[in-house]
Amino acid sequence: MAFNVSYIAGGVIDKVRELPYPHFSKKTIPFIRGQMLDIPAAKTTKSDTFTLAYDTEFLSIAFAASHYCVGDYWELTIGPERVCQTIYTKELPESVSMGNSFGIVYPIPAGTTIKFDFFNAVAEAKSVWYNIKFLR
Repeated sequence: MAFNVSYIAGGVIDKVRELPYPHFSKKTIPFIRGQMLDIPAAKTTKSDTFTLAYDTEFLSIAFAASHYCVGDYWELTIGPERVCQTIYTKELPESVSMGNSFGIVYPIPAGTTIKFDFFNAVAEAKSVWYNIKFLR
């Protein structure tokens, strides 16, 4: 028994292929950077800043904490752009992705500063973790 699959050129599939960048990635190698920050028992801001030596595309960030306090929040800045602003903790881990259900990639040139800030609103010590997903 055999069957054939037909594809009509110029259909909906071709229109999806025409979507402009950054609807589809140009990069193919996944890369995830994880970090753990120890937050002191004080109302304070703890920052982690880094750069990557190669061009990447930002996909998403995931965040968790050893415990959550009302008023705690975090932010993510890529180069001059604040990508996540005042994301309050919600008593459970969370992930923030770019774009819609098909995804959007955010291009990042090599050497761009990436900064994660955690704002500890309650004077309690805790650990926080974040993972940033990229393509390179």
